[in-house]
Amino acid sequence: MNLHIQPQLLSDLVSGLGVYSQDMMVTRICDDTRQLQAGDAFLCMPRVQDKDALIAQALAQGASIVIVIGELEQRLPLVCACLPDMTAAGKMLRRWFATESAQVPCIGITGTDGKTSTAWMLREVLALHFGSAWSCGTLGWMKSKDNITDLGNTTPSLMNLHRIYALACQQNIGALVLEVSSHGITQERIAALPFTAAIWTTLGQDHLEDHGSFDAYLACKASFVKHVVEQQGVAVCNADYPLIQQALGQVQGAVYWYGQDAADICWTRENTAVCFAVQQEKVCLNHVPVADFHAENLAAVVLLMQSLFEVPLATFSAWDGQISTPMGRLEPVNDEAVVFIDYAHTAEGLKRCLQSARDLTEEQLLLVFGCGGDRDKGKRPLMGEVAVTYADQCWLTADNPRSEKQEDIARDVLQGMGDVQDKVHIVHDRAQAIAQAVASLACGDVLVIAGKGHESYMEIEGEKLPWSDKAQALAAMKQFGVVPCA
Repeated sequence: MNLHIQPQLLSDLVSGLGVYSQDMMVTRICDDTRQLQAGDAFLCMPRVQDKDALIAQALAQGASIVIVIGELEQRLPLVCACLPDMTAAGKMLRRWFATESAQVPCIGITGTDGKTSTAWMLREVLALHFGSAWSCGTLGWMKSKDNITDLGNTTPSLMNLHRIYALACQQNIGALVLEVSSHGITQERIAALPFTAAIWTTLGQDHLEDHGSFDAYLACKASFVKHVVEQQGVAVCNADYPLIQQALGQVQGAVYWYGQDAADICWTRENTAVCFAVQQEKVCLNHVPVADFHAENLAAVVLLMQSLFEVPLATFSAWDGQISTPMGRLEPVNDEAVVFIDYAHTAEGLKRCLQSARDLTEEQLLLVFGCGGDRDKGKRPLMGEVAVTYADQCWLTADNPRSEKQEDIARDVLQGMGDVQDKVHIVHDRAQAIAQAVASLACGDVLVIAGKGHESYMEIEGEKLPWSDKAQALAAMKQFGVVPCA
């Protein structure tokens, strides 16, 4: 990330935000001791497991300044500064990166499912409108579909996000789109970023192991959207989720709604086209993938462009065919369009995926899926219930078991499968499960391999092993063939 940054006095950086022991010129700020260089100011985040050990490491590597978020519990033999919270840290970074008066629109997308697909399509539409746009999220930092940098988290660190925003400003990028996860909100990784708009895509159950309850998870999502609106930003939300409407019912400001009925923009499928209607105006697009969730996410994009940038609905006719969808979202593994991979790893996401796949299925709908280890255990039986409700045959298998035993994860999933477990095949080895499912395909059948989508690894016992659902499926299809239809 090549940024041109002017050195600044520590007093100027923290003035009105925190306190410091003595003044000193800051030439570089680093929040990762693995990348810290002699002379750097070390920014110590509040959630680190061993703050003292990290500060000691920074000192050993030659840090000249320590900037702590929260209280500093020890006296240090160098210049120190203390900021009370992450908001103050974010404001300091706005000063450091000289983005306090920046005009590049910053759009945050939150939701249980749909963040990545919406971010992908919105980035493409913004690039069509402005000439350029970036996005950050599950797939990484995207300058284009062919220029992606892995950042490790759906919502990267506070430092990285402010750095990327500063780069977008220096390079005159048209807009920046950020996926905002529930972790990113609660850990305040988005503090002080100048969001001009927020999109809330869906609401299901995920990450309750961190939030404690569904109500806390819902409040977390709502807090981000409310904050954007309170800062005079625009919110675009899914009207088909009553709990989203309830959570934002009392919010005063620019809140717009999309859905299949009674919304500011309504979407419908008409034969092979997807149509969007705003009052008396209507536009139909012919190049939207078959999945209804793609149509729904595109409705959010259309409404955002209208409400924030006043783009006429008719403009989307000219863009028809230029808006794609991301890898691993009901993606066919080859031209046969019989086997699909999908990232769905929540009950709601899996349901929507299978409902869309059912529209492509003439005979049986087959499913390979699993649940991740060391994550929200409450969603496991819910995913099991969805699997047996919407698929005709299921292969229950591994999906990033992490430190848990696959047998224990499968036992949790089976609790939601009731009395129809005769159509469930338990195959703990994911490669074998995919091979068996592919071998079972008959004419008119469709197979969905869910849970990993674009992911290129399988996480087992702390190690990320190379993995590709797509490669496994193609290998199995080569081995067993695809049953030709007469």
